[in-house]
Amino acid sequence: MSINPDVNKVKEWILTEIEQQHLKSGEPLPSLLTMARACDVKTDDVQVAIHELVTEQIVTENFEEGARVKTPQPFFYPLDELMSVGRMITEKGYQAGTVFLSLDEEVASRDDCRVMNLDEGTVITVIERIRTADDQPVVYCLDKVAENVLQYFGAHDQQSSILKAIEEATQQSISYAETEIEAISYEPYISEALAADPHEGLMLLRQVHYTTDGKPVLYSLNYFKSSLVKFRTVRKRL
Repeated sequence: MSINPDVNKVKEWILTEIEQQHLKSGEPLPSLLTMARACDVKTDDVQVAIHELVTEQIVTENFEEGARVKTPQPFFYPLDELMSVGRMITEKGYQAGTVFLSLDEEVASRDDCRVMNLDEGTVITVIERIRTADDQPVVYCLDKVAENVLQYFGAHDQQSSILKAIEEATQQSISYAETEIEAISYEPYISEALAADPHEGLMLLRQVHYTTDGKPVLYSLNYFKSSLVKFRTVRKRL
């Protein structure tokens, strides 16, 4: 909070307007002059208040559109459990779907061999998909599997979880995953596949999944639309 009482007055006014639904998600804020008059403060104080609310991610602002009430992401993806993207979508009441872009076997690259501890020349299954919610793209998924699961996908429901597919094909349980998160700017191929705006960032969730005996079996690169998904975890103080 600002130490300036007039700035805090404007912030409280904006927050109240949002709470009472006078200002809805995605709607522009009133003009600086309108808010200054409503709060009986200077327009400079209004500008500072907006800046602080942008920092707190209550409001978003860009050069073309000005300040708007932030539209909250509908999906939470937990980082402290192995949840499928499909479950993330259905738990929020949406219909989960899958668009397969490619499904094939290929020789693992040097990086794939390093990540999954494979011998040079190993053939892996590579699956490229778009996960959708009510037919709208949410996540671009590139999955590299150190086992042949093509037969599984040929004979089973291709909308099912890749984790379940691997467990059924290999008769092994996936126990844990090492995870990295990286912010990604516009990527022509992936952003276009997700129908993402050129100004919209992506969040890359890079994961290596292991069986209970510590064998890496799945290397996943999942690109989430930042406007639709945010991540959640519980962190404990040691």
